[in-house]
Amino acid sequence: MDEEKAWVLWPEYFDINLTRGEGRKVKKSLAIAQPTTELISKACQSLGLEHKVEEDKAYPGQWHHRKGRVLVDKKMSKSQLVLKVGERLVRSQRS
Repeated sequence: MDEEKAWVLWPEYFDINLTRGEGRKVKKSLAIAQPTTELISKACQSLGLEHKVEEDKAYPGQWHHRKGRVLVDKKMSKSQLVLKVGERLVRSQRS
């Protein structure tokens, strides 16, 4: 999957311990503690989305932490994608 043709999801987007300024993209009710690329990948899988995990990447705002990222096929807008993945992450944490 080509980075130019996919949405990029960083674990920082879903980290409840980060502020919006530090990179969180979802409201706190859709954020979790210590999100990982593996959890994001499972959320994408449950949504039936084609995706690819890249482990050796670092979020530009936190370049010193290599948490990886997930590239997701552009089947919906990025804002919809972020919301749906956030919902799945929160649901998976509760069960």
